[in-house]
Amino acid sequence: MEIVVVGAAGRTGRLVVEKALADGHGVTALLRDPARPVAEHERLTKVRGDVFDAGSLTGPLEGKDAVVVALGVTGRGATTVFSEGVRNVIAAARAGGVRRLVAMSSAGLETGHLPAVQRFVAGLVVDRIYRNIHLDLGRMEAEIEAGSLDWTIVRAPMLTDGPATPGYRAVVGGHLPRASRVARANIADYIVTHLDDPATFGRRVEVADR
Repeated sequence: MEIVVVGAAGRTGRLVVEKALADGHGVTALLRDPARPVAEHERLTKVRGDVFDAGSLTGPLEGKDAVVVALGVTGRGATTVFSEGVRNVIAAARAGGVRRLVAMSSAGLETGHLPAVQRFVAGLVVDRIYRNIHLDLGRMEAEIEAGSLDWTIVRAPMLTDGPATPGYRAVVGGHLPRASRVARANIADYIVTHLDDPATFGRRVEVADR
């Protein structure tokens, strides 16, 4: 497949690029600064683009098979990078004939299924710390649902560094018990290995380590 990775220079985006290349895909890395470190490979194309500039996205997405959105932010203040960014990505995907969209989000957006103690901690600590990010991720998910593409939202708990591990867990359209953390490499593995999985189209997926 020919894949565009939005947020390719980020800590998870870089791993998506590396996994896709390792699996034989062609990858276009969308970067605000093409000089940022991303793996060098004959099947990798680095392209300057900004998710806040819809015009910069149309060319890179044209004729591709899928787009992966792995956006992130460095602070915890109010942001629209997720919602406005994905809105522009969806518009460019439609214009370029791309049907498949996979986007990273947070398992912290839904906590009603958690045991009482975890719900309390999530409400008292996690949601306060990440409130602005979660608000915009919620707006992003709404944009994706309304976007009429073959989308999958991959929700992750706390992200950690380190290698991919065998036996990580995933559930389509549900919640994982005791899902406290996941390696970024496992998220990248799930995204790339399910790019063409119709069972995940139009669904939210939770992924977590054992």
